Amino acid sequence: EENFRRALQQQGINETQLRNDFTRNLLADQLLTAAGYGAAVPQKLVVPYASLLLESRDGQIATIPSVAFIDNSKPAKAAVEAFYAKNAARYTIPERRTIRYAFFEKSRFNDKIKPTEKEIAGYYNLNKAQYSASETRNLNQVILPTEAAAKALADKINGGTTIAQAAQSVGLSAAEVGSISKSDFAESASQAVANIAFEVASGAVAGPAQSALGWHIVKVTDIKQIPGRTLEQVRTEIVSELTRTKIEEAMAELTVRLEDEFADGATLGDIVKAEELKLESTPALLANGQNPNDQKYRPVPEMQLILPVAFAVEEDSDPQIVEIIPGQQYAAIDVPTITEAAPPPLAQIEQLVTRDYMLEQGSKKAKAVADKIAKAVGSGTSLSKAVADAGVQLPRPERISSTRADLARQSQQGQVPAPLSLMFSMAEGTAKSLAAPRDQGWFVVVLNKLNRGDASKREDLLGATKTQFKQVFGNEYTAQFINAMKADIGVERSEDTLTTLKNQLLGSN
Repeated sequence: EENFRRALQQQGINETQLRNDFTRNLLADQLLTAAGYGAAVPQKLVVPYASLLLESRDGQIATIPSVAFIDNSKPAKAAVEAFYAKNAARYTIPERRTIRYAFFEKSRFNDKIKPTEKEIAGYYNLNKAQYSASETRNLNQVILPTEAAAKALADKINGGTTIAQAAQSVGLSAAEVGSISKSDFAESASQAVANIAFEVASGAVAGPAQSALGWHIVKVTDIKQIPGRTLEQVRTEIVSELTRTKIEEAMAELTVRLEDEFADGATLGDIVKAEELKLESTPALLANGQNPNDQKYRPVPEMQLILPVAFAVEEDSDPQIVEIIPGQQYAAIDVPTITEAAPPPLAQIEQLVTRDYMLEQGSKKAKAVADKIAKAVGSGTSLSKAVADAGVQLPRPERISSTRADLARQSQQGQVPAPLSLMFSMAEGTAKSLAAPRDQGWFVVVLNKLNRGDASKREDLLGATKTQFKQVFGNEYTAQFINAMKADIGVERSEDTLTTLKNQLLGSN
C-alpha cells in the first residue's frame, strides 16, 4: 500500500485517475483488437505486390559533374557576398558554449578523516552481536502440508532412512539449506522452526515445527562454533568501515554545501579558491563536445556527462554540481560564454564560400547539359553518343542492374543511391535528369529494360506478403473504427491548445 501510494505521488496522479486509465485501456483493447482482427487479403492483391519484389531493372547512369563547367577565374566579390547572404543557413554554426569546470573527488578526504577512539568503541558496542560468539549449522529440510505427515516422516528418518529417501518416498525432495545462523533461518522459515533446529545435536532430526509454508522436518548435518572477537581483534575492520562511512558523509555534505553556496551567490572562482581546486576551461564547444575551430580537439572524457548539464542551463545561471562517478567524483561547472547559432563572418570562410559559389554556377551549366542529354536519349539516341556529343569531357556512362528486393533491403539500411531510386520509378525506355547533392553536378538516368517478376508460384513470398497486408489492413480497420467513433460522438480538436502543448513539450515559445 505504501509503495503504491508513493508511486502514484511520483507520477503526479491519484488512484481514481489510475483506475480510470486501466478501464479506458481495457475497453480500448477489447474494442480495437476486435476491429482489426482477422483482416482478409484477396490473393489477386497479394500476387502483384509479391511479384514486385522479383522485378529487376537494367539501365545506365551518366554523371555530369559541376567541376567540368567551372571557370577558374576568380568570381566577383559582390557575387560571392550575395551567394553567402542567400545561403547563410548552410554555413551556420550551432550554439556553442564555453565551460569552466573543477573536479573534486572523495579521495581528498583520505588523509583528513580518521575515526576517534570513542567512535570505534561505540561502533563495537552497537554491533556486539556481530562480534560475539555465534553458531552456524548446515541443515537439510523437508516441508510437509500437515503435522501428521511431518511426524510420520520424522519417525521414518529416525528409524534409519535418510532424509532424502524419506522425502522421496512421499513424492517430495529434501532441500539443502546450507550453513546458516539461527536468526537468518528464523527469517527465512519461522522462529519456531529455527528454535527446534538449533536445539538438537549434530546428526539429529528436529521437528515438526510450523512456518507459513507448512510443517518442517530438519536434519542437522554439521555445527560450526564461531568464537567471539575482542575490540582489538576487529579494530582494523571497524576503523576501515567507519572511515569509509565518514568519508562518504563528508563528500555528501560537501556537495550539498557547495550547491547551497552557489544558490547564495558564490561564484565558481570563489569555490575553487576556498576548496583549493584546479579550474579548467574549454574553448567554445558544440553540444556534442566538438570544437568547430579545431577538428583535432578532444575534450576530457568526463565532458560527456558535463555537456548535457552545461547546455541545459540558462544564461547567468548559478554554477552547477555534476556527478561524474556516483559518490566518488564530481565537477563544479559554470558557463561563462554562450555563443548563439550564427554563420561565421564571410572573411573566415571566404575560400569555402567561393568554392561553393563556383560549384553552383557550374551546376547550372551541368543541368543544361544533363537536360540536353536526357532529351537526346528520349529521341532515340544512345546515352553513350549523347554524352559524347555534349561538347565537354565527361565520365563514361555506367551500367546498373538491380532488383526491387535489393532496393527494399538498401532502403531499410538508409543507403539507397538517388539515381538507383529514380530508375525504379521510371517507365521503360525513358531518361531523366537528377541533381546531385550540394551542387556537385547532375545525373542522367536511363531505364533500358524492365524485367517483371512473377511470384504466383512462390508460396513463401506470397505468405510473407499476405502477413504484411493483414497487419496493414488490421491497422486501417482500427483507424477507421476510431474515426467512426469520433464522428459519432462528436470529437473536436482545439488546434490552439494542441499547439501550446506542443511548444511546451519542445521547450519553444
